[in-house]
Formats: sequence, structure tokens, C-alpha cells
Amino acid sequence: MAEKTVTVWTIDHRLGTFFGAETSRGLCALTIPVHSGRDFALLLDRRAPRAEPVTVAPETTESGRQLLAWLAGERTSLDAPLDLSRLSEFRVAVMRAVAEIPFGQTRTYGAIARQVGRPGAARAVGQVMHRNPVPLFVPCHRVLGSGGSLCGFGAGLPMKQALLEMEQGGRLL
Repeated sequence: MAEKTVTVWTIDHRLGTFFGAETSRGLCALTIPVHSGRDFALLLDRRAPRAEPVTVAPETTESGRQLLAWLAGERTSLDAPLDLSRLSEFRVAVMRAVAEIPFGQTRTYGAIARQVGRPGAARAVGQVMHRNPVPLFVPCHRVLGSGGSLCGFGAGLPMKQALLEMEQGGRLL
């Protein structure tokens, strides 16, 4: 059933603005600071079409509270409920596998492909991560190329590197 409303929030941080949206099922869309409000609007239209956006303070939502705490260094996991509806079975399987990667650790696209039972689908996993509608909550920055190479991140490789360094150092940005 289509959502009639979607709760939207923004967090202004020294890195820039985070835009988030929750349906009644959970976080359905998040953009990180390299993306604009227009990028968020386009993502929201795909994730909750025809839903009326209702703007709230991030502290009033589970995902907003968690992201604020994560950015402040008060938590290392983001486990708010996610709304992965409108995604294929394969995409959901990949998203769930990536969501299980612990803070400060990484996996390769190939390892995720094997984990979801599609050992030859490393490139497909990369495409799922490229279209990840809820980055950080599904930590696509923790997925690396074969041999641990840094590659493929919609927010750019410098942001991916910064997130990985922050996690491996045990402190947030």
C-alpha cells in the first residue's frame, strides 16, 4: 500500500546537510552532504511516490536521533528500521548483508555476492550499492573492490576514504 505521508528531516552538520525520510515502516531515503536537496527530492519521489512530505525535527524520528548520535560520536551502529519496499529481492538481500558489516570492518563486493548466494555477481552488488537509498544505515562505504581496493562510492572516493578512516580510528568525523 502506498504511503500517504512521509516524514522528512534535515541535519546540518559541518560536513554539510543530511536529508532523511521515514515512512511508517522506517527510513526510506537518506542523502549525505555531497548531494543536494534536489537529489533528495528525486530520491524521495522514487522511494515514496505521491506521498505528502511532512517536515519534522530529526530528533522526533528514530533514524534522525540515531544519525545525530552517530555524528556526535555517541554510537557506532545505525540500526533504525528501514523501509526497503519497492526494492527487488536481490537488492534487499544485498542491503541486509551490507547492513551486517560491523563498524570499522570492510567486505569486498565479491564477498557480499557470495554471502547472498550469487558468487558471480560482484558487479551487480556494486550497482546495488551505487543505488543505495539509505547510505550509512546500509554502510556501502564499507564495501571494497577485490583485494581491498577503494572504488565506487556515490558520494565520491574522498568521502568513502574519510568514513573508513573515521571508523578505523574509532572516532567519528
